[in-house]
This record gives sequence, structure tokens and C-alpha cells, in this order.
Amino acid sequence: MKDLEAITEGRVSFVAADLSTRAAAESVFDHAESALGPVTALINVHAHSTRGGLLELSEEELDLHLSVNVRGTLMMCAEYARRWSGHPGEGRIVNFISSLPLKGEIAYAASKGAIEWATVAIAADLADKGITVNAINPGPTQTGWMDADLAGRIREAAPLGRIGIPDDVSALVVFLCSSRAGWITGQVLHCDGGWKHLRT
Repeated sequence: MKDLEAITEGRVSFVAADLSTRAAAESVFDHAESALGPVTALINVHAHSTRGGLLELSEEELDLHLSVNVRGTLMMCAEYARRWSGHPGEGRIVNFISSLPLKGEIAYAASKGAIEWATVAIAADLADKGITVNAINPGPTQTGWMDADLAGRIREAAPLGRIGIPDDVSALVVFLCSSRAGWITGQVLHCDGGWKHLRT
């Protein structure tokens, strides 16, 4: 993290927060505003994810997925909207969802599905504030969680013959947060190399 702080010349700040708690959103925004100034865009890319199919699902694990992934996202969006003081049409929220069917990850799938639907509802709620709200499905993206075997199987199945990398989706995030994307809201965008629609 120190390296990132050096590269960005102090334009980044880190804070640890448990998004399953109700006070997390307020504390994150308090820290961000104190360290960097008003928050101009919100990217909700956090996730709690464990494996387990329907028959293995416990109430505790389901509640944890919903509290971190769904409630955490909604509370972060609400806190951003409460504090938004920029020019109309310049507010930006981007939420991250996932590709289906997510077999064997029923709690994670349920939570990400809820975020997809909530994104459209939040976009309608915040339209009069001039805040756009969109969701991105990045498909299988190698951020260090894939072992060599899984990476090989995904690469073989991928329509474009490779695995997604963070740069693929970050370019779309930058665009959605720019002035050029001011007419795009309430959308679910699949930046996944064709993973959702083109696999055979």
C-alpha cells in the first residue's frame, strides 16, 4: 500500500472497515473526506464470498453474504447520496455484480443478484439528484484467486481465449465515472470478454 501511495503522490488513502456493520459506511466516508476531500464517485467492488450449494447453506452464512454484499452496498450508496454536493449530472456510482449460474455459491449468487436489481432501483431513486448508477459484470477476472488449474479451464472456455485482467474492467469504470457517460444510468454492463453470451 505504501508503494501505491508513492505512485499516486498521496492521492490515495486506506481505511479498514467491516461492511457487515451498520456504521461502516459513515466511517468510510468520514475517513475519505478527511484524507482526500469530497467523494466524487463511488465504486462498490467489495464482496464476501464462500463456496456452498443450497443444501449446505446455513442461516449464518447467508446472513453474512447479505449484510456485507447487499446491505453494505446499499448503505454505501445511501451515504454517498446524502453527502453528494457536486454539480447535477456529475455524481457517479458503479456497483460490481457476477456472472451466473455460480453453481455451488448460492449465498454469493443471491447477494450479487440482489445488487443487480437494486442498481436499477437506486438509479431511479437518485436520478433527480443527477447521480448515475450502473453495474458491471466483469466475468472471471484474475486478481490472484485462481490457481493454475482453474485458470487453464477458464481460459479454454473463454470466447476470446484468455482470462480477464483488472485493466479490462478498470477502463470501463473510468469511462462510467467520466463526463462522457452522463447519459448512461440504470444499466448492467457485461465487460467479460463474451463470457455471459458467447460461450458454446
